[in-house]
Amino acid sequence: MVLPMPPTATGTEAPSRGKVRTDPGSLVSGLAAKLNELEEAVAKQNDRFSAIIEIGTRISGAQNTDALLKTVMERLTELLSAQAGSLFMYDEKREELWSRVLMSDVLKEIRIPAKSGIAGHVFTSGKTLHLGDAYGDARFNPSVDKQSGFRTRSVIAAPLVHVGGRILGVLEVLDGRVDAFSVDDRKLVEGVAGQIAAVLDNVFLLEELQARNEALKTATTELAERVHDLDVLYDVEKAISSSDAQTDLMERILVKAIEVVQARAGSILLAEEDGDSLFFRSAKGEKSDALKSMRVKSGQGIAGHVASTGDIVRVEAADDCEQYDKTIAKRLGLPVGSVLCVPVHAEGRTLGALELLNKKGGFSEGDERLAVLLAGQIGRALLVRQSREEFERKARLASIGQMISGVMHDLRTPLTVISGYAELMGTEDDAEMRLRMAKAIASQLDHIAAMQKETLAFAKGERSVLIRKVYLQDFIKELTEHLGKEFEGSTVELKVVDGYTGAARFDESKLRRAIFNLARNAMEAMPEGGRFVLAFEKEGEELLIRAQDNGPGIPEEIAGRLFQSFVTAGKKNGTGLGLAIVKKIVDEHKGSVSVKTKAGKGTTFEIKLPLP
Repeated sequence: MVLPMPPTATGTEAPSRGKVRTDPGSLVSGLAAKLNELEEAVAKQNDRFSAIIEIGTRISGAQNTDALLKTVMERLTELLSAQAGSLFMYDEKREELWSRVLMSDVLKEIRIPAKSGIAGHVFTSGKTLHLGDAYGDARFNPSVDKQSGFRTRSVIAAPLVHVGGRILGVLEVLDGRVDAFSVDDRKLVEGVAGQIAAVLDNVFLLEELQARNEALKTATTELAERVHDLDVLYDVEKAISSSDAQTDLMERILVKAIEVVQARAGSILLAEEDGDSLFFRSAKGEKSDALKSMRVKSGQGIAGHVASTGDIVRVEAADDCEQYDKTIAKRLGLPVGSVLCVPVHAEGRTLGALELLNKKGGFSEGDERLAVLLAGQIGRALLVRQSREEFERKARLASIGQMISGVMHDLRTPLTVISGYAELMGTEDDAEMRLRMAKAIASQLDHIAAMQKETLAFAKGERSVLIRKVYLQDFIKELTEHLGKEFEGSTVELKVVDGYTGAARFDESKLRRAIFNLARNAMEAMPEGGRFVLAFEKEGEELLIRAQDNGPGIPEEIAGRLFQSFVTAGKKNGTGLGLAIVKKIVDEHKGSVSVKTKAGKGTTFEIKLPLP
């Protein structure tokens, strides 16, 4: 169906019916402008999309976190034409937000309570906040503006939300213009914040691993130092254990101290007994020999101060220390630079000081720690030595007492003989008999004098025998007579068997003493009575002297130590010297002595001496 066209007047223009004609040129110009705006918008969106990809790429490859985050913030503020920006991280220990990245030329760092201001609100709520004029919002805190001089208007603050939901911090961009940011700007900030949050945990893990690695390196270094310290102390401990001379020990420790801290000189000063001064126990380095003859008054100089107060002094230049006394240095012509001086302690007392001098570059804390350890070893060594000397002194006194007791014990036999002959001389009328008795007394006095010399020689460890030819017939006769006096009044029966009466070579006085010791031991072992047999025999090229008793035998606990000094058991006044002297006398004659014993059956000693 075709509708008829309306009639028109010929040659006349149809009426416009109220419509305005548009100029085609204007329409084209407007359309072109719209196309340009659209192209700019698309380009802007493409730039932002590219920027997000760029930022994401940089974040994903993060190694230097702070430098990267600063770069990201710079790129973000550039894209948004923002005038300022901050990346806040949460400090859990202090419960604060702190500006890990701060785009400001005025402030170095911002710290705010985790619930304060715009950033605090975003951190606690976990939601982005977009403000066109911050001063119109009650949550805004203008204190930072007052510090920086910047007046904040537009704000976009987005939370850094981890995939697990934990809020790590806040990303904030600022501008001084009202409504400076668009909705697209907000989306861009949220996108960048999401990317940062997605990888921050990995970055934190990397930082933690790096921190632990550094801590491990530090611990390894410290462990190496401790091992070195232990090695030094081990060397010193060996020196303490092996050194007999205290001066030698002090020098060993001092040499070690100088070596390990790389000092050029050092000394150990100890307090005199009166406590009024210090003396140089040991010194090493320049002018050290001259130092050993000097004394330092208590409290004088650095060492005197340390020894009197117990303080530690460590200075790079001695002249800078108020306790430094230049007197000694001037007298010796010794230049003093760096000084490390520590007290020597032992059992709560300060015994002196360890002083180390002139290390190039000065002494370190490690040097000080090691010096303190070595000073402690010096103090312990001094105590060990003092204890050892005290023990040795007491032992010597005890030995002297025991020796005197032994001598007094051995004197009983000659004194008994002398006493007996003296009594007989008082009633004897026969002059010849009195002369014989007088000679016997004189012989016993000579024996006492010889015994005295022998005892001193034994105490000193000397070997002194007068070996000569002896006719056993005379020796046994005299010995039997003297032993008879010893056994008088005793319940022990004495029997002497002269199986060999030929010649022999020995020291009469000493061998007589050895035999008397054996006879006396046997008599004292049988207080209820018994029998003692002394026999002289020839066995090959040796003289055999057998001393046998039928007593209780020797206790097992001392059977293997009979010939050691001071070994005794079961004898009320025993000194333990008798058999030791027997052994020494036999050894001096290059002979041998042995013992056989059985409980309840008795004991037999056999002495063998070489015959001429």
